[in-house]
Amino acid sequence: MPIGPGPDMDPGPHYNISSNSFEAGGSSTPSYISPWSIIGEESNIVVSTDRSSCFSRNIVALRMEVLCDRVGPSICPEGGVGVYNPGYWGMNIEQGKAYKLIFYVRSLQSLNLSVSLTSSNGSVSLSTSDILLTGSAVGNWTRMMLLLTSAGTDPRARLSLVTSQKGVIWLDQVSLTPVDTFKVFILHKR
Repeated sequence: MPIGPGPDMDPGPHYNISSNSFEAGGSSTPSYISPWSIIGEESNIVVSTDRSSCFSRNIVALRMEVLCDRVGPSICPEGGVGVYNPGYWGMNIEQGKAYKLIFYVRSLQSLNLSVSLTSSNGSVSLSTSDILLTGSAVGNWTRMMLLLTSAGTDPRARLSLVTSQKGVIWLDQVSLTPVDTFKVFILHKR
C-alpha cells in the first residue's frame, strides 16, 4: 500500500511518495502488486511475487521474469519492460529537486536496470539512472541507493524500473523520498 497523505492534504516534502513493499496481497503468493503496474506485453515479461525477500517480517518480493532481450529472436520493445509505481494519487515531482531512491534487488545474472521518474503516462523522462552490475554483485539481496534530480515538474509523475535484458530480477522495499525533507514539530502549550 502506498504511503502518503489523504486526498485533501498537501503531500509536502516529508512524505515517502512511493510504496515500500509488495505485501499488499498479504503473505500468500502470488500476491496482488498494487499500486505497481507492468510495463510491457505478457509475451515479454512475467511479473509475480514470491516469498524470497531478505526481510523476515515482510517476506513477499516482486519477481520480474524478462523473456525478451536486446538481441536474438525476442527483442525487447524500445524503452524496455518492467514495472512502475504511480505513487499516492501521483508523485508530485518538481524540477530541480532531488529524490532519494532506496530499494533492494537480487538477480542471478548481470543487472542492467534503468530507474526513472517519468510523466504520468511514461512518455517523458524527468530523471533517469542506469544500474549496470555483474551477477556476483547482485546474486544476494543488495541495497541500492540513488539520487534522482528532476529535469521537469509533473504532479502525477511515476517511478519506473525497466530493463531490456533477459533474466529474472527480484525487487523489494522500494522507497522514494524527497532529499529536501524536514521534521515537523508540534508545540503544545501547557
